[in-house]
This record gives sequence, C-alpha cells and structure tokens, in this order.
Amino acid sequence: MKSTILKSGLAGLALLTVLNSCSKKEEGFTINGTIAGLEKGTVYLENTDEKGNKKIVDSAEIKPGGIFTLTGKVSEPLLHTVKLKGEEYGAFFLLSNEDIKVEAHKDSIFKAKVSGATQNDIYKSYYDNEFKKIQNIAGPIYKLSDSLTQNGKVKLSAEQKTAMDKKWKDLQTLADDLTDKFIRNNKDKIAGALVISDRIVSYGTPEQVKMYYAVLTPEIQKSVYGKQLKATIDLNDKTAIGATALDFSQTDVNGKTVKLSDYKGKYVLVDFWASWCGPCRKENPNVVVAYKTYHDKGFDVLGVSLDDKKNLWEKAIEKDGLTWTHVSDLKGWQNEAAVLYGVKMVPTNYLIGPDGKIVAKNLREAELQSKLKEIFSKS
Repeated sequence: MKSTILKSGLAGLALLTVLNSCSKKEEGFTINGTIAGLEKGTVYLENTDEKGNKKIVDSAEIKPGGIFTLTGKVSEPLLHTVKLKGEEYGAFFLLSNEDIKVEAHKDSIFKAKVSGATQNDIYKSYYDNEFKKIQNIAGPIYKLSDSLTQNGKVKLSAEQKTAMDKKWKDLQTLADDLTDKFIRNNKDKIAGALVISDRIVSYGTPEQVKMYYAVLTPEIQKSVYGKQLKATIDLNDKTAIGATALDFSQTDVNGKTVKLSDYKGKYVLVDFWASWCGPCRKENPNVVVAYKTYHDKGFDVLGVSLDDKKNLWEKAIEKDGLTWTHVSDLKGWQNEAAVLYGVKMVPTNYLIGPDGKIVAKNLREAELQSKLKEIFSKS
C-alpha cells in the first residue's frame, strides 16, 4: 500500500513538474507601449551592433489608441531604440529581459517614459543625478565666461583669467569625483561600463580609460560594452605618443589619392575636423597661423574631414583659408581614417614626426604654437 501511495505521489509530483515547466514563461522581454496621438503606423525596435551598424530587431503595427507590443530576447542588457518608421530618433534605453512599459507622445518619442527596465534605471540615474549636478554648476560658469569675454570678443584680464581658471578646475574636480563614485559603485553593472564609454573615453585620458576598465568586474569586462572598452584601450595603445602612425589613404577635393605616408620626412599635423563643427572652425585660425609660420621650415597639415556633403566641406575650406591638403571619404563619423584612429570627437589632431611616429596629440591654441616653436627652434 505504501508503495502504491509513494508511486502515486511521485507520479503527481512529476505531472506537477511538467505542468510548471510548461507554464513557466520563456525568458525574454516584452515591451508594451503607448504612443499618444497616434492611431496607426509601424514601430521599430533597433539596436547598434559591435561594428556600429544600426539593425532592426523587431517591428509591430500600432493599434487604435497608439498601442503596440514588441517581444524578443537579449543575451545581455543592450542599448536599443524604439522608433517610428521614417524617424531618425526615438526612445533610447538599456533593454534587458523584463516586462517593460514605454509611454510616449507621437511628436516626442525621444522623451518617452520607460519603466520596468531595471538596468536602464541604473544607467539613467547617472544622468538624472550626478550629471545633472554637474550641469547645474557648469551652466552659470559658461554664462559668466561668455559675459566676461562678450562671446569670445574680449580678452580676460589676468585677474579674471585666474578666477575663471579656478571655477573650471573646481567644476572638473566635482565632475571627476561624481563620475568616479558612480563607476566604482556600479562596477558590476552594465551602467558602469556605459558611463566609462560616455564620459571617460570621450573626455578623459587613455590612462583613465585603462584605470576604470580595471575597476569593472570580470563579468562586465566580458560584456559587449566591456569588450568595446578593451578595443578602445588597444586602439589607444596603437595611437599613443611614440607609436608609429597608422597609415591611411583618402581622396582630396579633386579626387586625387593622398596617403599619410606621403608626408614621411617632415612634421605633419593630421587634423580631424568638419565644416559643421563649431570648435573646429574656432580652432582653424590657430592652425592657419601655425602653417604660415612653420610650413617653410618643414611643417605641413593634412586635414581629414568628417563631412558627408562635399559642397559644405569645400565652402568651409575656402571660407577659413585652409590652404593645405584636405581629404575625406564623405562618410561622416564613419570616415575610415577617423575610425582607424578611434576619433570620438572633433577637433582631434595628431602631430607626426619625420620618422612617422606620433609626437603629440590634441595640440590646440597656444599648445600647438609652443610645441612647434620647441621643435623648429632646435633645427
């Protein structure tokens, strides 16, 4: 009898296990969304692969009331965008395998409220808290600077410059401290790797990128964004001061192929810029002065444009009086030379020596003039 009861109990347990396994929800994400003001259309879920290519991973028809549902599965939390057909921007967030809610208005999808994405909440918290504190202090400093210089038209007195330098230094110290604490507190989260990518890769030094990458846990280092940081570190090593400059070739404004190696034997400033880049255009007069002063002594400039429209590129060259050689493949941020050198922002420049090795990088304003004076006063 005991045996029969035992067998019956085991059979019931087995059946319960089967039922439980059948009813268990398959791991993945479900995005339930509402777009106010929209009754029909198509919504897309897009992400960017490791090569920087945008890829549609799912789509759904919008039902009356602006309702839509997107489903799928991600191998790890990854940045995705929910966007409407034909629109460039949308709701950008860190997608994980959860039930997520997206609420938006048809005219401002990029402002959508995203809830239920726990990894995204951690990432977003940096911009809602730490970064906002930095912005709140930076805003008045920028306004004060513009007021004192009348938007760059008036030179600061020695006293004003000292006072402004202290304000900028204090701001940088605050920003560094807040960002440092966030990364260390989230070293085991994807958000930690993303903030390193957002703030340290673009605005820090190669040494800082290495330091913060080492802070991340092994699991996060192995993530997609951890691997991207490692690739950035490897590229930084290849383009470090003292390394042999990576050769490349592109066509100039007349369609003639120009190679960086053509400049071997002289000092050349490889200047990554674009017609639409305000800071680049502001720096151009300084490069013009350097070119006119040292060109006859063996200095040259090779401009590499991140433009994608040839007419705007050519107009900027003429307007700014940039008389050196300019090249571009007109692929914008995907410019192959810029990708080769890991350019994340413009202006970016590399000073290459006669032996083809990198002498200095990101020389601007007085630093460029000072470095060239130091070089050519010896020769």
